Amino acid sequence: MKKILFAILISTAFIFSCSEDEDPTIKVTYEVITSGGASWYGEFDDENGERINTFEMAGSLLPSGWKYSFEPKVSPIIVTIHGTADCSECVGDVQREPSEDITVNIYINDKLVQTQTNTCRECTIGPIKGMATVWLKIPEELEN
Repeated sequence: MKKILFAILISTAFIFSCSEDEDPTIKVTYEVITSGGASWYGEFDDENGERINTFEMAGSLLPSGWKYSFEPKVSPIIVTIHGTADCSECVGDVQREPSEDITVNIYINDKLVQTQTNTCRECTIGPIKGMATVWLKIPEELEN
C-alpha cells in the first residue's frame, strides 16, 4: 500500500512540475477610441506579426470603440497599432486641427499596458491631432 501511495505522490508531483513549465497564455487586445465618435482607419499587427490595413480588412472605416483580440502565434513579436481619425475638413497629415482626438490602446490579458492620444510612442515629432501609434515588444517588455 505504501508503494502505491508513493507512486501516486511521485506521479502527481511530476504532473504539476511539468504544467508549471508551460508558457502562460498572452491575450493582446487593441482598442481605438475617438473623442466625438468619429470613424477611423489605420494599421495593426496580427497574431503572426503581419501588418493589416483596416481598409483591406473591413472595406471601410472602423467605428470608435473598435477592439481586436488575439493570442500571438510567434515569439518574440512586436505588436503595433496606428490609427487616424477620419476628418474631411483636415488638409493631409499635417494640418489636422479640425480632427477629433484619437486614443490607441494595447491591453495584455485585459490590463492596459500602453496608451497614446494624438501622439506616438517614442516619436521624434510632437503631437498630431487625430493620429496615434502605440507598440509593445512581447515578451521582453512584459518582464519589466
